[in-house]
Amino acid sequence: MKNIILQLDNISFAAKDNNLLQPKIKSILKDISFSFERGKIYGLTGESGSGKTTLAKLITGVIKDYSGKVTFNYKNNWNNVLSSPVQMLFQNDGYLINPERKIKDIFNETYRIRNKSKKNYSNEIENLFSALGLDHKLLSNKGSQLSGGEQQRIALARILIIEPELLILDEPFSSQDIEAKSSLIKLILNTNKQMDTTIICISHDIFTLRVFSDEIIIFSDGKIIESGTTNQIFDNPQIKHTKFLLRAQSLTLSKEEIISHFNDEQNKRNKNS
Repeated sequence: MKNIILQLDNISFAAKDNNLLQPKIKSILKDISFSFERGKIYGLTGESGSGKTTLAKLITGVIKDYSGKVTFNYKNNWNNVLSSPVQMLFQNDGYLINPERKIKDIFNETYRIRNKSKKNYSNEIENLFSALGLDHKLLSNKGSQLSGGEQQRIALARILIIEPELLILDEPFSSQDIEAKSSLIKLILNTNKQMDTTIICISHDIFTLRVFSDEIIIFSDGKIIESGTTNQIFDNPQIKHTKFLLRAQSLTLSKEEIISHFNDEQNKRNKNS
């Protein structure tokens, strides 16, 4: 029997577009149903504006005015209102780190909020920093003294101390160099294995998702158009759009195929507007 941590049933969401003079209601998420199993890693991919981050915000409770049902099945009793079993690392979360606060003070506060013992504080922080390719000396630095990539990894380390049951990562590789990207992939795999954390990773880079994801979910125009195990998606994709994504990122598409695809997508949007 499957151990479901998150169940989405008929999720839809609409919002006003950016037209200040004549705003229209735009359908962003369209009747999404999906079951996320505990302990699995899911790669969520699709073109920009397809609704991936919107769905993540809905799952984390940032967006509340949706239709449908979101059901969580937590293992532990989370009675601390200052911490949550669902945590999300947004694409630019690192920039939210207080530029005037020392990094060690930020982690001290996280330990206090989570009611965690500081007995193993030094070892836990050192292990996290090593896994993320960060120098532990950065603890004495202020937020303003870190690079964008370092800030993002600090933000992730802070989340991992909370030990969430469900972790959502929004484009975690976008500001990282190759070495940091490799460290982050290893950390994702270790977090999943050691903490039994369910992970949803949003990324445009489907070939990076292939490295660590158990399942791949393809998003387009506010809908899940295809999903399956990583091998199924790469070895036997069923949908034309999925085949396009795979070929586009492997750089095997002709100019004519690219133009044809974007014309098809524009026609779909025009029909739905």
